[in-house]
This record gives sequence, C-alpha cells and structure tokens, in this order.
Amino acid sequence: MGSTSIPTATATPTATATSSSTSADVAAALTAVSSLVGRRTVVLDGVDYGSGCAAVVKAAFARVGRALPAEARDAAAIHALARARGALTSSRTPLPGDLVFLADRPGGPAAHVGLVTRSQPDGTAIVLHRTRLGVLRLRLNLAFPSRSTDPATGKQINDALLVGGRSEPAGKLVVGVADLLRRATSPHPTTAGALRPTKG
Repeated sequence: MGSTSIPTATATPTATATSSSTSADVAAALTAVSSLVGRRTVVLDGVDYGSGCAAVVKAAFARVGRALPAEARDAAAIHALARARGALTSSRTPLPGDLVFLADRPGGPAAHVGLVTRSQPDGTAIVLHRTRLGVLRLRLNLAFPSRSTDPATGKQINDALLVGGRSEPAGKLVVGVADLLRRATSPHPTTAGALRPTKG
C-alpha cells in the first residue's frame, strides 16, 4: 500500500478455510498460500508471483487453475475486474476465498488487496496479504470498521494500519469485497460475468 506500514497480527490463529461454502479447490488454494506467511517472496510450485500486494491473490487463482488475466497486475486492476464481472459484494462478513480491497487513506480508491483465509464467528476476517515486510495475516471486521476491539468482549477485531503517519483500524480502510475466487471454482456460475479459464 505504498508507504503504508502493516504490522504482523501475531495473535491470529492459523488460517484455515472453515466455511461450508468454501469449495475443496478454494480450500486447497488457501492452504497453499497460507504456507507463505512470514516469507518475503510469493513462490508456489516454482512460480514467482512478484513483489506486489496482488501476488498472493494471483498465486491463489493460479492454484485453482483460473489464472487472472495478465492485465490484472495490481489491486486497482483486480478491483476493476471484479466490478466488471459482477463479483463485488455488499457482505459485511467476508467468507474464506473472498478478496478484500483496502485504500491507502480513508475514502481513497482500492490500493491494496488481500485474501480472506478464515472467517471467525464474530465476523472478524483473517486476511492474508503481501506487504513490504512479506506475507502477513491481518484481522479486520466490517461490522465495527472503526473499532480496534469488540465493544462487547474487548477482543481485537481490527489490526492497526499506518497510513500517512496515522494509525487506522483496518476495517475503516476497506473499500470493497469480492467473491471472484469462489466464483472461479463454482460448478454452477450464476452470472454471465463468472470467471472463465484464461489461455496461456
């Protein structure tokens, strides 16, 4: 996210796909990219997916056999692709396999993208993303986007992101959620904009 500094969520549980709506292919992809946590490079099956924040997402799509188009190089381009294919959702509880787009300032455009690997019962999503520090996990909760902790339990629900020298709860920076990956593996696409295998 440019100059944004994103801390490691050290208390986050091991990311696993737990939703019954997650296909076996998506679950396998999430397991594969979760193995990258702590690494500075995104390399799966001998393929280096680059140094940008989109690397984890591209690796996940390739793992399920639905490589993203070449022009989907960064968060903004993937967000545009999700919009064009009708994959942006209004869900406040992202599911495993969903993409989460974040801005680098409150109210800004999509500048960063991560992949939800786990959805907790309270709606907190565990997101895998690549930063300048490597592949990290991030907690965010869209039910309470401006709060760091759950007002009822005190549990940490939004990790802090440093933007423009100021700390912001991660949920406050979310500008979109998309089910693009889960659509890619659905045996029964429901819209004409569902992902199709790319050539090459």
